Amino acid sequence: MRTIDPNRDWKMLLSHLPEDYEQLAIQCRLFNPQWSNAKVTSFDWILRMILLHVGADLPLRQTVACVAQGGGPSVSQVWLHQKMRRAEPYLATLVQRMVSRVGQEATPERWAGYEMVCLDGSTVSGPGAEGADARIHGVLRLHDLRVVSVHVTNEHEGETLRRFTWVPDELVIVDRGYANAPGIAWVVDHGADVLVRVNRGSLPLFDEHDQCIDVLDWCRKLTGHRAHECAAKVIEGQGRKRRHVAGRLIGFRLPDREAAEARERVRREQGAHVTEEQLEAASYVILFTTAPAERLSAARCVEAYRLRWQLELQWKRWKSLCHFDRVPNYRDDTIRSWLTAKVLLGLVLDKIGSASLASPQTDATSRPLARQPWKLTAILWPLIVSALIPIRLAEAATRLPDLVVHLDKLDHDAARHQVQAFRDRFYTVVTQDAAANY
Repeated sequence: MRTIDPNRDWKMLLSHLPEDYEQLAIQCRLFNPQWSNAKVTSFDWILRMILLHVGADLPLRQTVACVAQGGGPSVSQVWLHQKMRRAEPYLATLVQRMVSRVGQEATPERWAGYEMVCLDGSTVSGPGAEGADARIHGVLRLHDLRVVSVHVTNEHEGETLRRFTWVPDELVIVDRGYANAPGIAWVVDHGADVLVRVNRGSLPLFDEHDQCIDVLDWCRKLTGHRAHECAAKVIEGQGRKRRHVAGRLIGFRLPDREAAEARERVRREQGAHVTEEQLEAASYVILFTTAPAERLSAARCVEAYRLRWQLELQWKRWKSLCHFDRVPNYRDDTIRSWLTAKVLLGLVLDKIGSASLASPQTDATSRPLARQPWKLTAILWPLIVSALIPIRLAEAATRLPDLVVHLDKLDHDAARHQVQAFRDRFYTVVTQDAAANY
């Protein structure tokens, strides 16, 4: 009877990573095989623990206990936490090697030197939460899908461009939730440019005579389905602090089929409160940009925003089915590592699906991956998670008692360490105060 390698799925997953993934870890100082007192002598176990913690949404203690009982090294949850704090540069390098077609189309060379980034916000759930208890704000660089900046706030803080610092030659592509004058002025003040979908309620636009532009009336005059533009500006501040930020209003009429789909989405979102004006506005895509026309034409601005659409659909799919919105804590460094590892697993998922559909065995009449993304992701993601877990279901029953003992020990050691750390901090403060008052 042929013996099946229990780690064959894990090895198959590794085969979709860059061949030099271990050498990259050494270069990023995440692993050194020459460490004489290292707890882990194989980098594969480090990578597996990181991806298991992220992919299966397992807390640190459950992750290290599962790996130890599955034949891997026995380490503490603190050890894995420290690895997570330092893992982001390494994981980002892997992501950069595996970027999709969207990333390749977003290189600065193709966009007049612009580094294209998009900002998105989403409510998230912390460990053990029953509902949303925070909001994550992340900046993603499009050409390599790297999470370049992230902030976690409470669930009541809204989306704003002012939360981040921008740099010259960045094109910040955002949806209508970020369409307001203070945020646009903030980006321009840092030397960057913005491309934003217009929210007619929060972003009034003005012509050269400071007269408010009726955006919907302007759209009614558009002909065909090509992009049109006109000069426009936003006014930020009041009184002496009032100032103008020059830009362009860009719009185009959607084809009939896409317009009908857009109106149907508005009906679903607004329900009985939908208005005829909202339905009419859904037939257009309306953008505002501060990028100069000689650098990006109106048509190129529309193409840039469409790139964001592609990425947003992928991001929503990952958040919905791969649990991108379940951050484990509120440290910026570990959240960046956690999100980047999620992106890495998402890219592996897409690569496996694409490779399968491109194989010679695939029927030529099969529908491409792009037309079935939700269904395939829902199937492939659980398989990827199962490949990360070193304990197989058939052997779980015999290992569960040892797993319970291991978890109890981790809980006891953590509690003892936390109490001792508190005592050390407490007595240090008391001693310093006593010395200062002596």
